[in-house]
Amino acid sequence: MQIHPTSFLLGLGAALVVPLFTRVLRPLAVEAAVAGMGMIEEGRRLAAEQMETLEDIVAEARARREEQLLAETNGHHAEAAVEAAGEEEGDRVSARRRANGGRRRAS
Repeated sequence: MQIHPTSFLLGLGAALVVPLFTRVLRPLAVEAAVAGMGMIEEGRRLAAEQMETLEDIVAEARARREEQLLAETNGHHAEAAVEAAGEEEGDRVSARRRANGGRRRAS
């Protein structure tokens, strides 16, 4: 098998050029990774802001709905329903605390 001078020179040239490319391309790859990570963090921040806004809208809508229910029934029946819902939530919290080893307080 004979060594061709052209292929030998191409191989030698590749051996010299590849390290030069890696010295140039590595910093570019690092900068691209940094930019990508920055874009991801910015996207997460924007998504969190939008979720917070949506949660605020839902809370405001619930409050208005309760006000409308109170206004429709002149406040009598709806207040009892709201109080009952609050007591049910309190009972569930107390039951969870007891299940986790807590004691019930004397009321």
